[in-house]
Amino acid sequence: MRTRRMLRLLVVPLVGVLVAGCAAPKVDFAKIERPQRTAELDAYDVFVGSWTWEAEMLNAEDAHKKWTGTASWRWTLDKRCLHGMMSSESGDIKFDAAGIWSWHPKGKKYIWWMFNNWGYPQQGTAKYDKAAKTWTMPYQSVGLDGTTSYGLYTMKVVDNDTLEWCLTECADMARWFKKIEMKGTYKRVK
Repeated sequence: MRTRRMLRLLVVPLVGVLVAGCAAPKVDFAKIERPQRTAELDAYDVFVGSWTWEAEMLNAEDAHKKWTGTASWRWTLDKRCLHGMMSSESGDIKFDAAGIWSWHPKGKKYIWWMFNNWGYPQQGTAKYDKAAKTWTMPYQSVGLDGTTSYGLYTMKVVDNDTLEWCLTECADMARWFKKIEMKGTYKRVK
């Protein structure tokens, strides 16, 4: 009994000291520097602006093979994040999406997220091949059928006003079982 009481007398103050010692120190913004904007973000400049686009879904029924749409991309957050909106339709189907693209300063890679009005998000990374003027953008998402999808966008910068793209979305990470295949062209609105 006496041992239990002694233990309580030691533990309670010790816990108090530990909790007080875990408190966050005051932040001194005089010692914090805002990092420079990375030059890698400049590669996104080609997307900035308003676009119209046409596409074909290669594995759809005739009523939904042809797609048309618009897109708009703008810099935000001191040109550290690209924010965009996209709308598309095919027959009786309408689809809207919003996205953000940026550069991960610690991971040293392009990152992006898209959200749509069907409630299915996409998230991925991207690589830009400057010599080939081509973006490859692997992603994981909840597909339009409600199941997990693994996709790959490929975007070729034909010129400052034209982007050619293709999309393959699969049911598996190895990309053997295709769910959606599309190809299309973006044209800049002047």
